[in-house]
Parts: sequence; C-alpha cells; structure tokens
Amino acid sequence: PGMREVIPNVDPDKFEVLGADMQILSYSLANGETVQSVPGALNFMDPAIKMTVACDDGCSRCLSGTSCILTQFTNHGNDGAVVALTPKFPAKIIPVPLEKKVYRAKNGAFFANSGGVSINYRWDCCTATCCCSGQGCIHQTLSGDGTSFIAAMGTLMTKELYAGETIIVDTNSLVAWDDSVKLSIRRTGGFFTCCCGGEGLFNTVLTGPGQVFIQSMSIDKFKASLSRAAAASAGGPSNVQMAR
Repeated sequence: PGMREVIPNVDPDKFEVLGADMQILSYSLANGETVQSVPGALNFMDPAIKMTVACDDGCSRCLSGTSCILTQFTNHGNDGAVVALTPKFPAKIIPVPLEKKVYRAKNGAFFANSGGVSINYRWDCCTATCCCSGQGCIHQTLSGDGTSFIAAMGTLMTKELYAGETIIVDTNSLVAWDDSVKLSIRRTGGFFTCCCGGEGLFNTVLTGPGQVFIQSMSIDKFKASLSRAAAASAGGPSNVQMAR
C-alpha cells in the first residue's frame, strides 16, 4: 500500500480527537483511571478529576527530548469524567496503540499517553545518522501496552513499509517510526544541488519493515516562515532561510 493520510483511530468509549487542526484530545476516564501529558496541555476537565505530577524516570524523559515532569489527571468521581488536552503548538494528534511494540519518535513528539507507556531514549551510535539524519544522537522511544498520543504539524501521512522497501524523507518531516525500521541517510545530490536545492546535504532514508509517520510542516519550518514574514513586514532582512 502507498502513503495514506493519518485518520485518528478513535475509541468511542475512551477518547476522541476533536477538530480539523490544532486538535483536542478528549479522554473519558473511569473511576481511578489516569491519563498523563506534558505540562501545560490542559484545555478543560471535569471537577472530579485531580491533577498531580509524575517525577519518576525524569532523567530518561529529559534525555529523550520531552519534559522530565509529566502532569497526571486522575478521576476521583464516577466513570465518564472527561479531560481535554491539547498540544502546546498548532498540531494534529496521532493516537498510536503500542501493543507491546517499540516506536522511535522525533524530539518533542510525545504529547500524552494512557495505560502502560514507557518514555525512554536510545543512542544513535552511527556518526552519519546522528549528525545528518535530522533526529540527533538520542532518539525518543515509546513502548508498552497503552496508547501514546503524538503531536505533529500539517498534513500527517503514514506508510507501512514491507521488508526491504525504502522511502526517502526530508530530514524535518519524519515524526515517528517503528523500531524495526532502519534509519540511514543519502546525499541529496551534487555540489549545486546540495547548496541550492533547498534540502541541505542529506535526506533521511527509511528501510522497512515497519510503520513510519511523516508530517508536511515541522515546527522548525513553521518558526522560520514566521521569522521571514516578521522580517519582511518590519522592513528588515528577509533572507531568513528555512530551517534544515
């Protein structure tokens, strides 16, 4: 199958993703049930829900690129109390049922989770990919048997790569990928292509088997576009390059 747009797989009894963009995660909690998120994600909640923070494994979370402290929302009332959470940047939400699999994610992609989800990190020991793949030398990992909610911008696409299948991705566009997918790089082209093609020196190469998630607009590109617009409106230099 080819690349397809991500359609959130909602669970009508537990959660739904609201809105076409800048989305909201609406989660229905049973009595005693907890959902957790990065700090500052609350939109609204039922009065029976109480907030606490989780500081365990903070060092691992910090190294993975997310907050070392997570906010927890626990229902102390009747079943069906609702908490609504939203990412801290204009994003869409991807629910990822982990089902005891391991996913690697872009720095800062994790937004919230329910059930048993471990947020950890893994080193990328390959000099080429840690320097040039756009993912850095430390990858965020998400594992367990719960559901992880990932935040990304623009149009969100996914593809299930078969064994040996390869796809070339812009270094800023990769959001998350199955741990079974091999990450590598490929030079964008010759001297003039690297300098003037707008894609930098390298593209990211993903080889299956496994699932990959791709976004059309990264937060770095979005910030750069705002900087260019602000510079142009102020009459200042408008040659702020798109972040690569």
